[in-house]
This record gives sequence, C-alpha cells and structure tokens, in this order.
Amino acid sequence: MEYRELGRSGIKVSCIGLGGSPLGGGLFQERESLALDLVRHAFDQGITFFDTSNNYGMGRSEEIIGEALRGRRDRAVIATKGGAVFSTTARIALALRPALRPLRAALQPFRRGLNLARDAHKRYDYSAAGLRRALEASLTRLRTDHVDIYQLYNPTPRTPDLDEAFETLDRFRQEGKARYVGLSVNRVSDASELLRRWRADSLQLPLSLLDQQGLDGQIDRCAAAGIGVIARSVLGQGLLTNAHGHVMADESSHYSVEELRTRRARRNGFESLILPGRTLVQAAVRFALQQPDVSAALVAAVTIEQLEENLAALAAPSLTEQEMLLARGLAIPEPGA
Repeated sequence: MEYRELGRSGIKVSCIGLGGSPLGGGLFQERESLALDLVRHAFDQGITFFDTSNNYGMGRSEEIIGEALRGRRDRAVIATKGGAVFSTTARIALALRPALRPLRAALQPFRRGLNLARDAHKRYDYSAAGLRRALEASLTRLRTDHVDIYQLYNPTPRTPDLDEAFETLDRFRQEGKARYVGLSVNRVSDASELLRRWRADSLQLPLSLLDQQGLDGQIDRCAAAGIGVIARSVLGQGLLTNAHGHVMADESSHYSVEELRTRRARRNGFESLILPGRTLVQAAVRFALQQPDVSAALVAAVTIEQLEENLAALAAPSLTEQEMLLARGLAIPEPGA
C-alpha cells in the first residue's frame, strides 16, 4: 500500500480508501457480518482511510465502521459527511427494509424506482443546529470523540445556509471534533465557486474514466491551494467493472435512463486498457491514482473478492503515457515531436 499526504493537512491516507456507501444495509444486502469482515479485511490489507456518511443506511454504515475499527481507531483515518436528512416517511420505510428482504427477488425489477422514491424524500439541513446534531450522532455511531475529516454533503452554490454551514465546520475544527473539514460535491462545476467562498482542507469529487471534469483545472487549483483531493466513484458506480446486469449506477438519481445508456456505451471504449495482469477495474483505479495531486481513490466493494481485485491495481501495470492520453480522448504526439 502507498500512503499519501492529504493536501497540506499533515495526515497521511492510504492511496486506496474504502467507501462506506454499500455498508449501510439495505433491502438487497447480504448478511451484515460480511460488511464487518470487509472493513476488517481492508484494514488488514493496509487500507487506513475509510469514508462514510450519516446518510448511508441511516447511519448503519458508520456503526459498522466504528465496530470494525474498535481497537484500531488510532491507526485509521475516518471521514464522514453531514447535511443530508430523510423525511419521516422515508425513515419509516427504510427501517422496514430488513423485514422485506425475503421479497428481494420479487422486488428486483423495481430496484431503481424504489431508490428514486427514497431520494425524493431526501433533503438537506446545513444549519448550525442541524450539522451539530448530525456530527454528534456520527461520533456516537463511529465510537470516537472526533473524526479526521468532516465533509459537507452535496452542497451547491445555491444551497441555503451555506455561510452558516462553513462557520459551523470551522467551529468543529476549532473544537477538535473534526481534525479537518471539507466538501463532497456531486458536480465538479460547483466546486470552484464553493472554494472561492470558503477555504476547505479537502475536496471529494467524482473522478473516473467516465467522469473527467475535475481534470480540466479543478484538481490543479486544489493542489495550488493545498487542498487535498479525494477521488470517488472511480469505478463509475459499477459501470467500469465486469458486473453483468444491475450495478450501483442503475440506482442513482443523478443519471437519467438515457444518461445511463450513454455511459454504458462509453464504458465499452475503455476495454483496450485491459491487459494480461490488468482488468478494467484495475485500469480504472490506476487511472485515478496516476492523476497528479490525487491523495486517495475511494473504492466501493460488497465482497472481499471485489476488494482484492481493487487492491490488485497497485501491482497491475501502470497506464502508459499513451494509454492515459487515449483514456482522456487527447491527441497522441507524433514520434519525435
């Protein structure tokens, strides 16, 4: 495992971090003990960076990470997020999921619709009181008195209470409840204006073979300002894997059906990166890790086998300069040019 400094924060993170989104339970999840085993195995394999949210599984993801890292907390870097809340109706529906798991097969065709309905009941509370409640609850679930990075979840430049949120995160840092504070954005285009209004320690953004907007200057600007960059969705929410059928991207409310169809078609254009000793998954992870000034790439896994394939990217052949240019759709220099 390689360890990199997160911007100018002074803390080091494993270059591959484990994303906590799939750990939080759900209607289609297998045994919860598998999630605990996955986090423990990740730590044993050198992953020290764990990213989650109070929104994942209504906090269950945080509980799993807190339980799995018990006795190891001082050797782990934990990042979580606050700001997203579900309506009462959604919380009741989500709490009923374990009872509905025997019906998973029958409900499978409605999986995207169920998730879109869930997200329709999500709102954001960036008030000082709301963020304070969220952080205190996260600390309890994570079994710790502080998080290493506390991030504002999905803010946009049009977000109400944004200045109050920034002041609150600064206060958390001063109090020691969060060592560092940052932003986690859905759209890279939102990051520039947000970072003009507030000095974050870190920026989490989508970055993959399918999501390259951050390479058009945003990561460079973060590096110049000493802001650590955390790449997420490096596998395109499952589209850059060999998975057949349903993947996480199919559940996302960020893409229309037509956008998903387009992304699947674009995915096929990257199969030339597959080599003996390098799968498409590993090429995708290497693409993110080989970007200058990316501190960590977050991977999401459901099984230990999936995690092992992600980790094998560290030993897989690096993408050549020509492959990096092809992956970005850039012109390849003529020999001798």
